[in-house]
Amino acid sequence: MGMKKLALIALLALFASAGLPADQLSTVGVVDIQEVYNSFYRESRQVRELEQLRDEYQDEIDGYLDMLEQLRDELADARDDGNRRRIGDLEEEIEELEVFIDELTRRRRRQLERRQQSVLTDDFLEDLQQAIAYVAETNGYTIVVRSDADGLQWWSSVVDISDEVVERLRRTR
Repeated sequence: MGMKKLALIALLALFASAGLPADQLSTVGVVDIQEVYNSFYRESRQVRELEQLRDEYQDEIDGYLDMLEQLRDELADARDDGNRRRIGDLEEEIEELEVFIDELTRRRRRQLERRQQSVLTDDFLEDLQQAIAYVAETNGYTIVVRSDADGLQWWSSVVDISDEVVERLRRTR
């Protein structure tokens, strides 16, 4: 269901309940999907593994960048010495290493992007929906809207169920 539809449903619910006592408005819940995702995955094994892999890839690239810096220092020394043969060899080696580093960086970035996409799977989205439904039903909410929905201007923290959804996900995943 789109953001605008959810916002419209929430607004309709508010208009429909306009004649009801103010405590009836508490049946509307708000969830911040981005907050749930960040909170839940910040502590997850998959994200820790992804961060470890990112660090390993960066260390690998940094090692090649150190090699490149050493070659550039050697090139400067060769230029100071006027060693044309060595200058030519180093310039060629530097150019090859720069191309290799660029290709390695792109390849590692693609690998990380694929791995990151696998973290957010359809299973997670289904579990998220079930967690939202569980929290809503348990707390008596009849409507839950996303906090980033168009038209949603203000809400009380009383109706924000994001933390409860994160806790439910932690218990069920």
